[in-house]
Order: sequence, then structure tokens, then C-alpha cells
Amino acid sequence: MKKTIGKRLTGIGAICLATMLVVAGCGASSTTTGAAAGGDKVVKIGFFGPLSGDAATDGVHAKNGAELAVDQINAQGGVKGVKLQLVAEDDQASSKDALNAVQKLIEQEKVSALVSGSYSGPTKTVNPIVQKSKVPMVVSYAVHPDITKGGDYIYRAIYTADVQGDAMAEYAQSELGLKKFAVLSQDNDYGVSIQQAFTAKVKELGGSVPVSRSFKSGDKDFNPLLTAIKGAGVDAIYVAGYYNEAAQICQQAKQLGVNVPVLGSDGFDSPKLIELGGASTEGVTFTTPFNRDEPRDVVKNFVKTYKEKFKEDPDMTAAQTYDSVELIAQAMKTGSDTESIAKGLSQTKDFEGVTGNISFNAQHEAVKPVIFVKVDQGKFVFVKSISTK
Repeated sequence: MKKTIGKRLTGIGAICLATMLVVAGCGASSTTTGAAAGGDKVVKIGFFGPLSGDAATDGVHAKNGAELAVDQINAQGGVKGVKLQLVAEDDQASSKDALNAVQKLIEQEKVSALVSGSYSGPTKTVNPIVQKSKVPMVVSYAVHPDITKGGDYIYRAIYTADVQGDAMAEYAQSELGLKKFAVLSQDNDYGVSIQQAFTAKVKELGGSVPVSRSFKSGDKDFNPLLTAIKGAGVDAIYVAGYYNEAAQICQQAKQLGVNVPVLGSDGFDSPKLIELGGASTEGVTFTTPFNRDEPRDVVKNFVKTYKEKFKEDPDMTAAQTYDSVELIAQAMKTGSDTESIAKGLSQTKDFEGVTGNISFNAQHEAVKPVIFVKVDQGKFVFVKSISTK
């Protein structure tokens, strides 16, 4: 899922930039958790994500989820006696910093696998380095469709922008009876890809999108966009973006008297949405891979232990990175070198994660349920789950 910096460098451009970057540092100190180098054999798992800056809430929660998974795996003896060590780098949601981070993790830290706890832009940018180095990477919540097209060593633990955009369009029309939509989207890879999928599916199903506008990360005044929406007579507003801007859109819509349902993407799935938006977020419905109320033992244990360790409830980013590390650990049962981990990931089928049973298809995309969640009395409440192919 989820986000702020959408500029991307792909293909040869990314490789060229990577070669020009200084490997000695990433602009932020790294952190290491998990097994110390002692008598046990240790495999390093590299993590990169926005641990500082405007997107730090997502990055820190993502790192927390990965850290919890490593701690629990090691407490159970590791994987066939091999302990895990998490090495985390801060990319500040920047493509340049992500390149530095991944280059350091691969070349200096000698990690055996990577977890992307970052957004679509930075994750796409590092793909050429990952593929060239043949280090398997599990992408936790970046949804741009092109990410897994980067090569054989890249796997995605969340569904694509197309899947969740289509799912919300179908749900809004068939179950909520909504036909006419205003679409507001973050002007980055994440927002644009979801907006395109949602809009195409709405029109395919006979609906319309008379208003479609983009906004920048950090924007605070949405009155011009909402004023245009108010006069368009839409049935609902769909926002392909993140909790910071979504909370302000909800507040300002109420203030302007734009009293239509607000629907959202998985970028809404953070406690910050309700914290920032307050009562104006009541009734908001969004898609997410994580059902925190699911009665399965693996979910209940994750929610309980996360809250005990970090003194807050987990969100989607934490759940996704937790599953990403668990998927790598599952793959390590075939061997702990990079090739064995990549092979093990390719064989993943019906893995029970906290975000559902996960299988990887031939394109290295996760096949897992799409969850619909609604804000009800100031809490996230499960609405329904649909299967994906």
C-alpha cells in the first residue's frame, strides 16, 4: 500500500543513478535487531522504508512489524537453527535514499533477503539493483503494477493497485448502489495507479466519474477541489491516497457541506486517520489487506504481541511487513542462501499470514483477500472480505 514520493527512475536510468551514488552512507543511521553474531549461524534480512520525515508513521510501523516477526522466529529457535538479524535503513520515502539504502544493505551488510517497507516510487527504483544482485526482495505494501515486472527476485506480499481499485469500484456500485463518483488521487505512482484502475472499472460497470483531480503530498487546503465536487452532484468521493491528506479531506468536506460517502484505498489504514480526522471520518469505508478483528489465532497473537511490545495497535503496514518476514523465513526452510530463499518464495502456497492465506502466482503477485473496513464509532470495523485471483 501506501506513498508520499512518487517520482520514479526505472530501467537503465535507475542503474546509472545507482552507480553514481556513494555507497558509504544512506543519509541516516541504520539499526540492527535480532540475533547477535555469536555461536549461532545468522542470516541478515535487510529492511528499507521511511523511518524519518513526513511518512515516518508508515515506515516505523513497518519496521516494527518486521522486528516483531524476527524476534518471534528467533525465540522459537530460528529457521532450522539459523537465527535472523534485521538490518534497517531509512529511505525517507525518497527514491535516491532508497537506492543508497539498498546498495548498502546488499554490498556492505551482505543481506540474504530484503523487505521493502517503502512506497511504490522508491521500491520501483531499487528493482534493477535487486535483480542484478540476485537478492530476493519481498515488497510489503507498494502496489504499483509494474513493481514485480522488475525481475525474478521480486515478490509482492500485497495485491496490486488494479486489484483494490477494481474491488472498490465493484463494491461501491453493486452493494452500495453508488454510480457517480468524484475521484481525488495523490500525484504519485501509488495514487495514479489506483485512480486509473478505479475509474476504468467504474466506467466498465456503467458508472461515471465527472470529477477527477490530483493533489500533492502535504497539501492542506482541499477547498477548491471540494467546491468543484459539491457542484457536480456526485454520489460519493473516492480518495486514492494516504491518511494525512484523507483526514483533512474528510474534515473540509464536512465543513463545506459535501455530505456524500467517502471511500478510500489502503493508505487510509492507519490509526492516524481517526486521530487526525476525528468525527469527520465516521462512515468512511476503505480497502485493506488486514482484518484486525479476524478470530484466527495467528491474527489474535499478532495483535496482542504487537500491542504489548509497541504500546499501540498494529496497522496494515505493520501486518504486511510481519508477513513479509514470515514468508522469507518459510522460504528459508529450503536453504538460507539467496538462491534457496528465492526458490522457496516461488513455491509459496496457502501460507497462513496475518493478512490472510497467501500464495504467489507465476508473476510473483500475492493472491489473498481484499478486506473492506469502515470507521464506526471511532473504530475500524470489518465489513466484508472478497477473494482475488
